[in-house]
Amino acid sequence: SVPAIPVPSQVQGVMLTGSGTSLTVSWTAVTDPMYAILYVVRYSTNSSTRTDPPSDAMKKSGISATSTTLTGLQLDTIYYVWVAAEILGAGVQGPYSTRFPNEVTVT
Repeated sequence: SVPAIPVPSQVQGVMLTGSGTSLTVSWTAVTDPMYAILYVVRYSTNSSTRTDPPSDAMKKSGISATSTTLTGLQLDTIYYVWVAAEILGAGVQGPYSTRFPNEVTVT
């Protein structure tokens, strides 16, 4: 039988830096000895819960680096951000980051 692909660790060390209508999100790398890791960033102006993104949260996926910049954001708006690691090509995603607070005001 095929062994189960392990769930990646939770992303830690999330940092949020806003500048104008963009927001840079960075985090500590998640490593796995056998699989390549990509990252998913979800962001929203709605924080239905603080541990999981709302279903309508915008998504940026397939990120191979440990930072990304979100652009085209609205000024004077609070954004909530979640980051998760996923196994490349396997559809196995780890839990979202639980950075508190996970919000930043774009000004």
